[in-house]
Amino acid sequence: MEILYKNKDIIAVNKDCGLPSQKDKSGDTDAMSLLSEKLTDVGEDGRLWLVHRLDRVVGGVLVFARNKSAAAKLSAIIKEEGGIGKEYIAVVDGEISASGTLVNYLYKDSSTNKAFVVDRERNGVKRAELEYTALESVSTEHGVKTLVKIRLKTGRFHQIRTQFSYRKNPVTCDKKYGSRDFGARFPALFSRRLSFDIGKEHIDVSALPDLSLYPWCLFGRDKY
Repeated sequence: MEILYKNKDIIAVNKDCGLPSQKDKSGDTDAMSLLSEKLTDVGEDGRLWLVHRLDRVVGGVLVFARNKSAAAKLSAIIKEEGGIGKEYIAVVDGEISASGTLVNYLYKDSSTNKAFVVDRERNGVKRAELEYTALESVSTEHGVKTLVKIRLKTGRFHQIRTQFSYRKNPVTCDKKYGSRDFGARFPALFSRRLSFDIGKEHIDVSALPDLSLYPWCLFGRDKY
């Protein structure tokens, strides 16, 4: 787990796919504990505060606060509409051209740990919005694949996975949301970049997935 950026208030890492953001009922090793141990091993304060999460199966940029004051500030920034820039990249099944905006109402079914698009707002339903840009489409033995850049306008449970599945372009290898491509263990979704202002400092942290792995390897590095 690579450390991408740190100062006295925050620390950003490139979280691996399959790694929980924090301890959960599985008891598996988690990103927060690993990072705390890593800091302690080099003589630094290992205390961390979780201010946002990535789905277990999603890798990429994850930020932790290093003190209570920074945690409060970051939490406020994240809750503010447009307070934090969240950019993802994904490979999706099928062809997508140009760019656009997706707006849907999502309902989280806790019994299946899955989100669904519904037709209207009601109790337990949240509005979800994202912007996307198609970067390149390629034909493969598993069908057409499209590399997509995504900017979240809201942060809902399984938002990207649900919204693209609903438009018949599930994230590649995301079996939970309808992809029939089993070429990789985890869905091809990655937290590419986080940017925000905290105090007088502008933070902008980015990372890339392992481009040697399928399906990221289908596209040239210049497309990312």
